[in-house]
Amino acid sequence: MVALLAGELVGKAREQKRLAREAKPEEIQALVTEREPAFKRGLLLWKKTQDDLTNEMNSELQVPGWGNAWTRPIQNRVDMLSTGVRTAVGVKVFGEDLDEIQRLSDEVASVLKQIPGAVDVFSEPLVGSNYLEITIDRKKAARYGVGVEDLQNVIEVALGGKLVTTTVEGSQRFPVRVRYPRDWREDEERVRNMLVPIGGDPMGGAAGSGGGEMGGAAPAAASPAAAMPARNVRLRQIPLSLVADVKIVPGPSMIKSENGRKRNYVYLNVRNRDLVGFVEEAQLAVKSRVALKPGNTIEWTGQFEHQVHAQERLTLVFPVVILVIFVILYMTYKDFPDTLMMFLAVPGAIAGGAIFQWLFGYPFSVAVWVGYVACFGLATETGIIMMVYLREAIDRRGGMERITSEAEIRDAVIDGAVHRLRPKLLTEGTMILALIPMIWAKGVGAEFMSPMAAPILGGILVADEVIDILIPVLFYRDRCRRLKKRLSETVGQTVNV
Repeated sequence: MVALLAGELVGKAREQKRLAREAKPEEIQALVTEREPAFKRGLLLWKKTQDDLTNEMNSELQVPGWGNAWTRPIQNRVDMLSTGVRTAVGVKVFGEDLDEIQRLSDEVASVLKQIPGAVDVFSEPLVGSNYLEITIDRKKAARYGVGVEDLQNVIEVALGGKLVTTTVEGSQRFPVRVRYPRDWREDEERVRNMLVPIGGDPMGGAAGSGGGEMGGAAPAAASPAAAMPARNVRLRQIPLSLVADVKIVPGPSMIKSENGRKRNYVYLNVRNRDLVGFVEEAQLAVKSRVALKPGNTIEWTGQFEHQVHAQERLTLVFPVVILVIFVILYMTYKDFPDTLMMFLAVPGAIAGGAIFQWLFGYPFSVAVWVGYVACFGLATETGIIMMVYLREAIDRRGGMERITSEAEIRDAVIDGAVHRLRPKLLTEGTMILALIPMIWAKGVGAEFMSPMAAPILGGILVADEVIDILIPVLFYRDRCRRLKKRLSETVGQTVNV
């Protein structure tokens, strides 16, 4: 049968070679043209997306009992050092029963896989090793006259070893342990046939001379009480299987605990959405779908904790930044109305940033908050440029002390706002053109750059209209008010004289 199959395979291979030799060049070229695109897509890594690579590696790298979490080495190291978990988000499952903890972990993992943005979700397996379990049957031990303590001593000596003495060699000390040879304890069947004494000390006396397999005996002890006939020694020993149940049972490879409670992890990464929003949705989903028994609890950890703490700090930093900007402007120009006019760029930036954040659908995150803070500084900078040009136009005409009519103020405002508009627009245009690629970025870091750039771009665009239109008008009205006040004061002084 094997020969027939081999002959058939050889015949097919020869037929394929013959057809390849007889194929026309145009047929070969057509086949190459048809297969080449698919071959190129699978050959070059830079032609694949991150999802393609992840799916391909997941399909090829599957090890029973392991879960794949694809991340970058440096990011993995930072996550592990800062949060204690190897992925962006980790779910801690606490309890007392390991089987119940494993069941809850698997149930939490199945719920998280259904949430958009969750990738590399796996529950860390608890059961992964085999253990030799010896359960003493006290009734049978009593029937045979075997003491439980003696039985435990035999098991300790045979499998784990027991310290009997210590040798001294110069300044060094070496412990001497007594233990059965590996051949007598290499599997559960050998352990079942291990001999246990009926009464006596397993390390000495009549019972101590036994301990091999059935029909064999270990070397006799050196004590005088051990000098008994071999026939009587054999009669005072029985196999361990008569008084205990010996079996291999699965068990945990490692029992992890935290704060005195047993714990297991569910690992996952988040892709194409913000961490805080994902965790909030995931917490609601797990709370509604996973029923916890008394004594079991769930805690969340990961990089999102840093974002939560950062947002709490930013709620304090946000108003402080606005206050500091106002104070610096006032200390620089020593003019309260001018400070208010320059500060009008900040509300315009807030309005523009909120509009663009809504248009692109970004929820509040650390990146968005940082974008707002940066937007305040840029908008204030353009407002300062406009105010500097307006004040310089007034100063070139001798200041408000030399101006005698509203027409002169109007000419000064036009000179400062219109004739100086080009350098200000170039400055703003440079910032806008630099931010546009960040908005539609799709590469590494886009999940942080795009949310940060959206409020900056929107804030600059709206604040630009406020600065270019509103500030010159308000500046003109304020200088006219000051001119009228100065003229009225001058007339009043003339009348008094």
